[in-house]
Amino acid sequence: MQQFNSEAGEAFRKRLIATAKGSHGAKDMSREAAREALTFLMSVEAHPAQVGAFLTAMRFKGSRVEEMKGFLDAMEGSATLISPKVEGLLNCNGPYDGRKKSLHLSLAAAIVVAAAGVPVIMHSNTGLPPKDGITTARLLEALGIPAYREPVQVAKDIEEKGFGHLHASRYLHGVERLKPIRQTLFYRSFLHACEVMLNPGNAAFSLVGAAHKSFLERFATVTGERGQQRVMAVQGLDGGDEMPLQPVAVAEYADGTLSQYTLDPADYGLAHRKHHPCESAEKTALLVKETLNGEHEPLLEGVIFNAGVRLYLSGRAVSIAVGIEQAKEIVSTGGAAEKLLELQF
Repeated sequence: MQQFNSEAGEAFRKRLIATAKGSHGAKDMSREAAREALTFLMSVEAHPAQVGAFLTAMRFKGSRVEEMKGFLDAMEGSATLISPKVEGLLNCNGPYDGRKKSLHLSLAAAIVVAAAGVPVIMHSNTGLPPKDGITTARLLEALGIPAYREPVQVAKDIEEKGFGHLHASRYLHGVERLKPIRQTLFYRSFLHACEVMLNPGNAAFSLVGAAHKSFLERFATVTGERGQQRVMAVQGLDGGDEMPLQPVAVAEYADGTLSQYTLDPADYGLAHRKHHPCESAEKTALLVKETLNGEHEPLLEGVIFNAGVRLYLSGRAVSIAVGIEQAKEIVSTGGAAEKLLELQF
């Protein structure tokens, strides 16, 4: 029998028992208790079996708002965070396990936004189940843009070029220690949900994606109540931050108030379209280059719509309609293509 040699180990044993009583008998944790639990799991004292047991127990129980806050506290507490010296930083990213169904164009939208003068930070990973799909990091590499920069370099990238990307292996140290265990479990856990809500650049604005409408309120509330100025949680493609050219459910948190609504691209003169299926990182990179040069009208409309929403969220545009017009101009005048070239060197 394992012997617990610390107060933290004994406290975790008790929390695991309370958490693993099933969906009806399990007890919710306070924010501090959740922080302590994940902090223990990321420590050298935790046994892999304990990690697997807790992730599984939480999958059945479900994470509550205060628990998610505590988990995020622990994740960021064991990470190397940055605070670029810029105004109005926008934080946006998709799920760390990537995309398997839909073409990855959220990076293209972010580049348009950066070209419009809004600093952007994205963060991602590679090799995570269950999808192990096309992540922002894989697409950046295919585009010839460094994806594995050290945090201090990423901060400088944002300050000098208006765009930066953090790879989990370079900044999310505690959670990365759990990666081998996650790779053997094959299912999504609360860690997957929390990764999209991370704010490693101390951004004022965030766009986060969720796979299911039922998660939107929680994601927006958790992220907003942890100190951000404005947050939009969207039911995006593959659970990401990219919205299709279809009506999308949104939860928005601003100034302590949560609102929920449907965002329809048709309201802005954009036709409903089916999204292009996922492609390899190399093929996606080619399509991104062409789209930022103003080609592929169906893909371009999706990029412009997403860029317009981001410009509105960050306060650069007074409305989504104005943001869309700004995005169109950035692409048509070559600004987006120029920004892509700038990021490649």
